[in-house]
Amino acid sequence: MKKSVILTVFALVLISGLVDLSKGDPYFCRKEKTYDGACSKDGSYQCALKFLNDLGARAMPQKCICTPKGTSRQLCNCLVVCQDNVPAKPNA
Repeated sequence: MKKSVILTVFALVLISGLVDLSKGDPYFCRKEKTYDGACSKDGSYQCALKFLNDLGARAMPQKCICTPKGTSRQLCNCLVVCQDNVPAKPNA
């Protein structure tokens, strides 16, 4: 009985050391980048993929908007995780 209690407490201490609760929810900022190519039907999805390719998965791009710029350029505008923890406006 004593061994199981000690083992349980040890496991809880070990797990709590691995979890970083100080991070909390990420803050999102609006970011724009211009890319080659035209916006298509799935332009917002294509913009999200381009942001993922450039910034990595930690950026977590979402709510992307693709705007045509000329015939072969596109402006991608996405919410991404802020580097300086300054949040975007609500409902951005």
